[in-house]
Amino acid sequence: MAAKFYTVHFSPFGSGPDRDARFVKDGFSWVAFVFGPFWAFYHRLWFAGLMLVAALAALAVAGEYFVLDPAADAALGLAISLLIGFEGPELLRKKLERRGMPERGLACGRNLAEAERDWFRRHRATP
Repeated sequence: MAAKFYTVHFSPFGSGPDRDARFVKDGFSWVAFVFGPFWAFYHRLWFAGLMLVAALAALAVAGEYFVLDPAADAALGLAISLLIGFEGPELLRKKLERRGMPERGLACGRNLAEAERDWFRRHRATP
């Protein structure tokens, strides 16, 4: 199993030694790809979630009223899903930066728990 990279973000207002650390996986997100709008709303990416719903609704309306070819309809739906799968983690990183949680570095591991252990092992004194 290949190692995955995670960007590490900290809240400046955290009280514990980990200061409310957030790890965001770098690369393609299968969950965002499959559950696009739900994934966005879960992460409180309200604007992105609404835009996904609007795009999917517009695609459904276009398919119904403009009689799109089913293959074209499926290709456009796939393109929207791929877009959120590739760009979803970056949208989450940007949201964290806007909320005062800048990226502090990278952690590496086969899964999230291993990446967290890696990060805190390397940064015991100052996360």
